[in-house]
Amino acid sequence: MKLTVIAFTCLTLLSIVLISQPVFAGKAGVGVLNVSPEYRATRIIQSQDIIKVYLVISDYNSWRDIYRVDLLLKNKDVVMAQFRFKQYENTISYDEIDLFEETKGNGYLRPESCSVSRSSSKETVDDRCLLHVTFAFDPIPYCTKMEVIVYDRGGLFATTSIDYPAEGSTRNEKVIVPFWTGSPVEVSPDLINVIAISVAFTTTAVLVVKRREVL
Repeated sequence: MKLTVIAFTCLTLLSIVLISQPVFAGKAGVGVLNVSPEYRATRIIQSQDIIKVYLVISDYNSWRDIYRVDLLLKNKDVVMAQFRFKQYENTISYDEIDLFEETKGNGYLRPESCSVSRSSSKETVDDRCLLHVTFAFDPIPYCTKMEVIVYDRGGLFATTSIDYPAEGSTRNEKVIVPFWTGSPVEVSPDLINVIAISVAFTTTAVLVVKRREVL
């Protein structure tokens, strides 16, 4: 009798625990426990004056579970620029705002050329899970890699690193890389002109002095 009561109690407790587990499927959820998002595809297209990064992100709780996507542009471990896509204002809202913003940088992001699209078909599970996000921005000098971080409503995230397309990137007159640090530093364009004039003046003065010594 005692064994029967114990077994019944254990089964009851187990049922309560399973029922109380949160399901973060949302309004369009597939109906599974919360899982982290993942990357399906990444494509980078670079022209002379713009770079576009196409991301295909999947979440088996449906694309509605994806809250935010961050794109970080780095030189080694230094973040040169950071772009962000927010599908919602916060993790409890279901009103899509589709906001693209630059949280760090010098106006590289081109929000008017950024875009997002969702799976329209609902015939398969995959059709309800894909989110297509496109970041568009000006070439960023001295960057060596990109890092993408995707967050879902439940706090889970996925990250991946991509080589930055350095070929064809234009130089920025406001950025220099000192040889003794190897890291980019922002300077005023006027400072570069002053240095150039000073070097030219010093070189001219040295040549004049040497000419006088020869004479």
